[in-house]
Amino acid sequence: MTYKRFGYLAVIAVVATIGQTAQADFATGWTAYQNEDFKAALSAWQPLAKAGDPRAQFNIGHLFDEGKGVVQDSRRAVTWWRKAAKQGFVEAQINLANNLIAGDGVEQNFDKAGAWLTRAAKKGSARAQYKLGKLYSLGMGVPKDNTKAFNWIQMSAKANHVDAQYHIGKMYRDGIGVAQNSVKAVEWYRRAAERGHAKAQASLGVRYAKGDGVNQDLVIALVWLGRAADQGIPRAVIYRDSLRQHLSPTQVAQAQKIRKGEMK
Repeated sequence: MTYKRFGYLAVIAVVATIGQTAQADFATGWTAYQNEDFKAALSAWQPLAKAGDPRAQFNIGHLFDEGKGVVQDSRRAVTWWRKAAKQGFVEAQINLANNLIAGDGVEQNFDKAGAWLTRAAKKGSARAQYKLGKLYSLGMGVPKDNTKAFNWIQMSAKANHVDAQYHIGKMYRDGIGVAQNSVKAVEWYRRAAERGHAKAQASLGVRYAKGDGVNQDLVIALVWLGRAADQGIPRAVIYRDSLRQHLSPTQVAQAQKIRKGEMK
C-alpha cells in the first residue's frame, strides 16, 4: 500500500500568527520558489523554520523531498515534517504518515501512521479522512473495521475528495461497511466520473451496460467507457470494444456526439 506524497506548499494554508517581518520573509521565499530559485527559497525559509514556523518547516521538508535547491533527502524531509506535524500542521501530519507507511526516510510504522492520520482526519482534512478509511479497511495501523472505513471515506467523499467518492461507490456496490445499494453506488460513481476520475467512469459505464442501479442504456454506457478507455483503463478498453460490436452504427454515432457535447 503506497501513497503519493502531497506537493503543494504551505503558502495556501492558514497563516500562522507571526510578526510582519517573518511574514515578509516567508513571502520572499514563496516568490523565490515560484521563480524556481529554490536555494533562495530555502535561505528565506530556514531561519523561520528554525524559529518554529510550521509553514516554513513544511516547505523545507518539501524541498528536501523533491530535491529542489538541495540534494534529495527523504530523512531530512521527514525531520522537518515531524517538527511541523507536532505543531498541528495538518499537511505535514499527512506527509509524515505517508512516509511512515512507505518506510521512506523513516522506519516503516503503520501504527504511528494511523495515529498521525487520525489527528489530521479529526481536524477535517478530506485527504486524511480518505487515507485513514483505507487503513481501517485493510487493518493497517488500526483495527480492521469496515464500518469505520466507510464512515471516514464517506466523510471525505462528502468533502469532495474524488478518490473517496469513487471508493464509496465501490463500497455501496459490494456492501462493504454499509448495506449493499446499487443506486447509491451509481450516484457516487457519477460524482467522481463527472470530475474525470477514470476508474469511476469505467465503473459507471459498466453499471449502464448492465442496468445495475440505473436504467440500462448502452449508448450512455459506451460514452463513459470511451472516456475511461481514453485515460488508459484496460477493462474500459475491453468493454468499450465489445460493446461497439453489439451496437448499431447509429448508436455508436450517437455516443460519439454525446462525447463531443453535440447532444445530451
